Amino acid sequence: MGYLPEKRGVYRKMKMVDFLLHMGVLKGLTRADAKRRGLQWLERVGLAEVAKKPREELSKGMQQKVQFIAAVIHTPELLILDEHFNGLDPVEMRLLKALIEAEHARGCTVLFETHVMPQAEAMCEHIVMIHQGRKVLDDTLSGISAGHQRNAIQLEPLKPASEVPASVRALPGVLSIEPQGRGYRIALAERTDLPATLAALAREWPPAKLEIVRPSLEDIFIDIVGTDINREHLA
Repeated sequence: MGYLPEKRGVYRKMKMVDFLLHMGVLKGLTRADAKRRGLQWLERVGLAEVAKKPREELSKGMQQKVQFIAAVIHTPELLILDEHFNGLDPVEMRLLKALIEAEHARGCTVLFETHVMPQAEAMCEHIVMIHQGRKVLDDTLSGISAGHQRNAIQLEPLKPASEVPASVRALPGVLSIEPQGRGYRIALAERTDLPATLAALAREWPPAKLEIVRPSLEDIFIDIVGTDINREHLA
């Protein structure tokens, strides 16, 4: 098992290559193998130059990458990550994401905890949501989406329009049309024939972008626990 905690545990005075050697030996590697793997990983994540530097000379992002190496240096079968993108800039986040996906591709099971739901939505196959110590959702990402559909369409007109065409408002099943971002959110009645409505919209109001609105994980979480949140605010 490999574990990357939210709180950084890189030893303050130890050189990074020695830290990784130490962690590798603790996880069953020989000293030679641990040092070799540590140096290879530092090279892989663009930190070869910090091999002989102590933690206090590293940025938070660098420390996070070193700690990730410590979690995977022994090629674990299970990798547990806790808020693993903390302290990383967008470039470093993209690198770490690619490294995590590579670990998963080799057969490692990856479990991570995060409050940033777009991250979970972008990376996870299976989601468990917990609210106040109680599991409120446990399903695959595709299963969650299928079970929480919303009857709405997002349309961005091909050409700017001062008002919504009357023919669009008159389409069967259209309940309301509200401006949102660069386009419009079109709410539909239940059991509306979506393919027919999409085709009619494209015909009546040529779009630059036209898509079915799917709720985000954050939307779904709020839908599930919203009653509890409202109760807490009223208490």
